[in-house]
Amino acid sequence: MKKLILLSLMALLAINLSFAQRNRGKAEVFIQIADRGNFKVYLDEELIGSASGRFRFYDVYNTRPVLTILAGSEKIFSREITAVPNTRLIFNFSRRGGLSLIKELNIYRNNVYALDDFDEYAGAYNTGIVPPDRPTSPQNRNDFDALVARVKQEAFDDQKLKVISAYSNYTALSTKQIAQLFPLFFKDDSKLLLAKQEFQYISDPHQFYLLKDAFTFMSTKDEFMKFLDGQKTGQNRNRPMSQADFAAFYKQFKSEAFDDHKTELAKVALINIKLTSEQVKELIACFSFEDKGLDFAKWAFRITFDKENYYTVADKFRFLSNKQALLDFINNQK
Repeated sequence: MKKLILLSLMALLAINLSFAQRNRGKAEVFIQIADRGNFKVYLDEELIGSASGRFRFYDVYNTRPVLTILAGSEKIFSREITAVPNTRLIFNFSRRGGLSLIKELNIYRNNVYALDDFDEYAGAYNTGIVPPDRPTSPQNRNDFDALVARVKQEAFDDQKLKVISAYSNYTALSTKQIAQLFPLFFKDDSKLLLAKQEFQYISDPHQFYLLKDAFTFMSTKDEFMKFLDGQKTGQNRNRPMSQADFAAFYKQFKSEAFDDHKTELAKVALINIKLTSEQVKELIACFSFEDKGLDFAKWAFRITFDKENYYTVADKFRFLSNKQALLDFINNQK
């Protein structure tokens, strides 16, 4: 009898432990690498690549994962770290300084996912065309102001590009900072060269499409968008676009005069970014013709975070044929 009771208690304990493991809070681990180069980052067995030097790991359940950093094929760092449930941990790494924890953020506020793309809470910034840059210290802002003053001293665009390149060898510029540098150039072609030169090192590649309207000529705008369409950030983003980022994108999306241009913008701007079903519905309302909105809805399905709710997008169409076409499309995506 005692043996039976002991076995029952052990089974109950095992069930409770299993339940606790499945339901414990998950963490997020973000790493930014200060050095320039081709890096790959592993957290246990998960691999993330990044052209911007920022690596994002979502849904981290192991509280003691092993962080490994490769430069090319060379292992330059490997260490067990502590992941705190329901917390985003942001680390900085450099060959000289090693790994350091620079910020901890609570993932949820009032039971709602609360964070932006990297190191702040969503909605903390203005929602204009280009969001504000986020220097890590006041000195960084002073450094950028000094860069602007130095670029102004150069008489020719090619020299301006060289000065900026020398600066960005050691610190990543933001989209807003690139936009502030554009007016210092005489030619649209030089602005385009700057954009191409800095994209792989930009701190917020998901915002880079916002530079489109900073070009003067339509031909340059088109060439910029073609360039951006061919770029990949290497991130695998598992969270929907933040409210602030979506507000900026929505404003740009709605301003496009033609439906085809709206879809083209989305295909360029939403590289490795997910939307919610509600965000897709807001974008569909911007289309002049329902058939174009239907095409967009079919395209957006693959980048939607909450596919279980995507059937509600059909409600945005007035014509029964379009509603049914979208529902049929969703049912075939299994």
